[in-house]
Amino acid sequence: MASTPSNRLKLTPANSPFLTRPSRSPIRARQVFDTCLSLRRVVGTTCTSPTGFDAVHSSFAYIAGGAVVVVDVSGEHYSQRFFRARPSAIPVFAVTPVSQASSTPNSTPKANDSRNRAAASPRDSLYGGLDWSDSPSSRTWTSRERIKAATCLALSRDGRYLAVGETGYAPRVLIFNLQESSSDTPLVSISEHMHGVKAVAWSQDTRYLASLGAANDGFLYLWKIDPRTGAAKLFQQNRCTSYVKGMVWMGNSLITLGVRHVKVWRVEEPMTPSPTKQKFAGDGSFPVIQPAQKPLAGRNILLGSMLEATFSCAIPIGDEKAIICSETGSVCLLDDTNRQMKLTKILDIGFPISCVCSRGQDIYISGKNGQFAVLGLEGILNGFPTLDVHAAQSANGLMAMGFLAENLVTIDTKRSIDIWSPNHIPGSSESDRNHIPIPGPGDQIVGIQRLSEQNTLGAAFFTWSGSGKVNVWDTEGMIKSCFDVPMEQVDPASDSDTINQVVVVRATADGRLFVAGDKLGMLRIIDTATKQCVMETKAHATDCADITIYENKTKVLVASCGRDRTAQLFHKSSTGNFEHFQTLEFGAKVVQVLIPSDDKILTCSLDRTLQIHDLVTKDGEPDAIAAIPYKVLSLRASPSSMVMSPDDKFVFVSLLDRSVCQFECSSGRLVTSFKCNDEGGLESAVLESLIYGQFGNGGLSFLLGLSNTDKSIRIYDALTGAFLDREWGHTEAINGVAMMDSDEAGRRVVSVGEDGTIMIWALDLLDPVTVSRFRDPSPEKVSSPAFNRPPLRRVLSRAELAEFQRPSSNHGRRSPPRPMQRRPSKFQLAASSSTRTPIAAEKQISPTSTIRERQGTPCRRVSSGGNSAPGSPPPESPKTRARMFRRPSLPVLKTPSSTISSRKKPSGNSRGSYGFGSLSMATEQTCRQLRTYRKKLMSTDAIDADVLAQLDAELRLTAAALGERAIRSRSNRAEAERPKAVSETVLSGLLDQYSERLVSMLDEKLRLRLSEEEKESLIRERPRTAGESSSASSTSPALCTEPESI
Repeated sequence: MASTPSNRLKLTPANSPFLTRPSRSPIRARQVFDTCLSLRRVVGTTCTSPTGFDAVHSSFAYIAGGAVVVVDVSGEHYSQRFFRARPSAIPVFAVTPVSQASSTPNSTPKANDSRNRAAASPRDSLYGGLDWSDSPSSRTWTSRERIKAATCLALSRDGRYLAVGETGYAPRVLIFNLQESSSDTPLVSISEHMHGVKAVAWSQDTRYLASLGAANDGFLYLWKIDPRTGAAKLFQQNRCTSYVKGMVWMGNSLITLGVRHVKVWRVEEPMTPSPTKQKFAGDGSFPVIQPAQKPLAGRNILLGSMLEATFSCAIPIGDEKAIICSETGSVCLLDDTNRQMKLTKILDIGFPISCVCSRGQDIYISGKNGQFAVLGLEGILNGFPTLDVHAAQSANGLMAMGFLAENLVTIDTKRSIDIWSPNHIPGSSESDRNHIPIPGPGDQIVGIQRLSEQNTLGAAFFTWSGSGKVNVWDTEGMIKSCFDVPMEQVDPASDSDTINQVVVVRATADGRLFVAGDKLGMLRIIDTATKQCVMETKAHATDCADITIYENKTKVLVASCGRDRTAQLFHKSSTGNFEHFQTLEFGAKVVQVLIPSDDKILTCSLDRTLQIHDLVTKDGEPDAIAAIPYKVLSLRASPSSMVMSPDDKFVFVSLLDRSVCQFECSSGRLVTSFKCNDEGGLESAVLESLIYGQFGNGGLSFLLGLSNTDKSIRIYDALTGAFLDREWGHTEAINGVAMMDSDEAGRRVVSVGEDGTIMIWALDLLDPVTVSRFRDPSPEKVSSPAFNRPPLRRVLSRAELAEFQRPSSNHGRRSPPRPMQRRPSKFQLAASSSTRTPIAAEKQISPTSTIRERQGTPCRRVSSGGNSAPGSPPPESPKTRARMFRRPSLPVLKTPSSTISSRKKPSGNSRGSYGFGSLSMATEQTCRQLRTYRKKLMSTDAIDADVLAQLDAELRLTAAALGERAIRSRSNRAEAERPKAVSETVLSGLLDQYSERLVSMLDEKLRLRLSEEEKESLIRERPRTAGESSSASSTSPALCTEPESI
């Protein structure tokens, strides 16, 4: 089956009946600020056998903790690349193992026998039979998942691929592409081994990769590699339960060797069946069954006299011969000519052999104790190699070695890597001018501290080991200087089994003085210029836990704390000597001591307290210093580390309950606290070695620390406690971390571990928009059609509309347009007067009608259906008519009918005068706008003088136009028969507001007009009786005319 990409959607259900968490991408959700830790350099190695080292062409590789370092050598220069995979890394290609029955029919299946898994089950995924819910890509890392170590590696002979074997929880076999730079994404991830990978090896033609599990794993897998893509497919497998120490290819055969074990595994290609035409399913034929997978055939070699030997290394010298060496110094030749395998002991070299390699016709052999020998290949093949042996003694033994195209590379027991000339013999008296050292830390590293940029040593940081060796490093991982701290060991005659070691070392800002404390409580101050102790004292009864140094232009203060529940304070006197001036006692072991300024000292102890002391001096006596208790802060858990903010106002304390608290030093108030969670918020960890940092002036403030819970380096936001980033690489406990800034190299973070490695990381602040380390590019945004967009909506409220005013269309003093109406004839007036009833006349002079007319309120439209006349109002109920009707008073009755007719005669077209765009509607809108304007005049806003003048002119013109309208309406008699379009009450109100002169003028004209009409009516009237006068008055055409609108 061909390999398929592993990023396809898998719908495999889980065994658990509970809902599983959704798959989490290795991409965290980025915050406003995003930090990135990237590995820049690895110093040291964890290689202890030839399986952890390999060389091909001009490159060599070695394991370093949880990563593999590939070094490319070019002349006198070299460069490093790093390959590692997160536990949740998703490979490019998946691996589908082909499960088969056991190679031994009578054997009993074991619990970890992967060949007895159900082959047809879809649950056997890429990750070696793990359930989908347990897949590394379906959840965040657990603590045991993160602790993985690279134990073996192999480079393909064509230099294209790198294979890495891991150990730990859920170990993997990773295949990387060497054509790329440093990578975190493997091509293939194989998780068939359950208990660790012991060795991996590539065939000569890069067609096969062999992976061998540990002794308790018990399986040897052979993977077929696609030469074009690097994808892997399980080809053959078998059990191998021996304790194996090495594995090499000899032609088309695989050799495994170890404790009393040498076995040859023959790889045979199966015969390719001839292609047959595929039959359809409906023709009655049965599906073709694929042939069963053949197990990997192996044969044990008869050891003879070497039956009790432990074979450590081997090297092929052809397709049918190989040289195998033992730990006791025996050199053997394995001959497989004509498939007659035979192991022959050639000679005993005289020292334990750790590694072997070949170059041309020479065989190089080295031992762990520093011995080195060169043998001639021709003498080994002839059986007489004694004359060709050249021995040399080196200072350190070699763990692995190999030849490049033009160099010899060795790894010694001090974890140092050296690149020599090809003809140079390590350990010889001759010096090599082309020697390129890649130094290692040597002994196990105990701690690390940064140095200031203005130090006299020209270094960036220093490390120390338990033996007292102090190495000073630069940012490129090169040793600038080194010295030893003198120590006294416990008398062997005493009953104590304690071995004295250096626990903590601190240095001044300029790097001239180093202060060291050991397990016996001794405190020493060493001058780096003379390498002499300027002070040596018994500061504590037992271990010295921590040391801090504070210095300014006038003072140098040193404080130490230990397990004896005390803190010792020293200062540099005016004479230049260091003197002890006070001992502080506490109720429990003091974890850490800090001197942030010359007047304050902070300590934290395991009794869950943080103590603050004030440093005071006597007047006139600068050498008389004392620490006075100032404040004691209670903690909710025992502290593990603390650090001060740059302004010395706040202190951050890391607690054993996996939280970090921030306190204000002046008041002791708890400012904030947060849990040290991971990116998923599921697991927390205890932070140690806290370091406060900040990006730029006023930028992101963060806390850097290490966590031995999962062997990681973590970064949190100092203000919010948000998780920012973490990285891992050490396989053992991390003993310290330091951060330094430089203009050339930028910000660097250095971590040291008990695995003997120093890792230098680059710490950068990334823009969230440009972060794309592991994220796929977002799809291009396609704009939707315009018709699919939501329609625009902006509805103005009445309050918003009231703020607007229509612009006046009248320029100058013009009368408003008057609609042309048809004059009714006398016949129409007589017909209408004869059809009216007295009820209509009563309604016409009712107070309700008068009130509505004065207020200018338009009446409701009347339906034209029924028998009612067009334009007639609906009939009113008797109750409404009785309530609304009021008998006219005596003065009204005495008024002449003509006067009443002229004053109360409604317009026949009054209903239409309130239509949209009519003059009545415009008048009503003008009144509302004037009322709104009067309300706005109550505000204190200023009014432009020009605008105010325009308003005054418009009001005067409007009043004049209204006056002309009233005069014009009274000038014609025909017009007088119609009701007035403008109410006298409304007109008088407007005229009173705007102009008293116009009001008086209009009143005078109206009075004269009314007097003339009364005289004309009296002349036409004939004498009548009182009854006739009453009847005529009630049936007058003016009073019987029913208005169309009220």
